[in-house]
Amino acid sequence: MSDRSQIETTVLQFFEALNTDDASGVALSEYVEYTGMLTPEPVRGEIDVREHLHQIAPFMRNVSHGKMIIEDGRCAVLSEFDGVNNVHTKGAFFLEMEEGRISKMTAVFDTRPLMSGGGS
Repeated sequence: MSDRSQIETTVLQFFEALNTDDASGVALSEYVEYTGMLTPEPVRGEIDVREHLHQIAPFMRNVSHGKMIIEDGRCAVLSEFDGVNNVHTKGAFFLEMEEGRISKMTAVFDTRPLMSGGGS
């Protein structure tokens, strides 16, 4: 199990990676799994998840985090970002950690503004 400060550091590195379009420094487990609102199937494995983050990061600007709830190696964190066409989107990331690395991440966002092309 990871301690609270280690989890918080890993989560902050994840947000920094999204904001800099560089997922190379994100602590991911070898068997990490990413599930997102616009991802039809989970993305599995460190290499594929890192590539997926690299692909989606340019479409997410000013990614910010809000309240974090950390318990038993898991973290729920509120988030928002500016997408293409100045669409502002709110949601959350749910992360699970193993040995200081993200082993599972789920992104849940309100996709209505993205689909309509308008801001919220």
